[in-house]
Amino acid sequence: MKHFFFLVIAFFSFQFVDAQELLMETELVSSPDVTNPKFNGGEFNKFYEFINQNFNYSTVTKEGDIVVAFTVNELGEVKKIKVLKFPNIEAATEIIRVLNKSPKWEPAKRAGRPFSVEIKLPVNFQMKLINH
Repeated sequence: MKHFFFLVIAFFSFQFVDAQELLMETELVSSPDVTNPKFNGGEFNKFYEFINQNFNYSTVTKEGDIVVAFTVNELGEVKKIKVLKFPNIEAATEIIRVLNKSPKWEPAKRAGRPFSVEIKLPVNFQMKLINH
């Protein structure tokens, strides 16, 4: 089955603030009979809210990227989680924990029939200086 890849970039400030800016680019089929997967009935910003609320930012000890890939299967479940890049092992373990907690998605559909989609998700963590 053909998989579609999403490229989604979110900028989170390390441990001190919520997600600041979300830029989403997708490579999708332009076919009118295909619908993309949805998280909690919404767009990817709802998924980033979920990550932001559940991720323990103290596990990220230095700035850097975490890149994960996962599949949203025909049942809307997050499966086949792979960490492709990470700043430290604790952050990699934490993103896997969070993705395993993910509620079901509304799966992608082609001609009304659900199908699996692989999503590639890079997240950049930046340290934020605090002035006293």
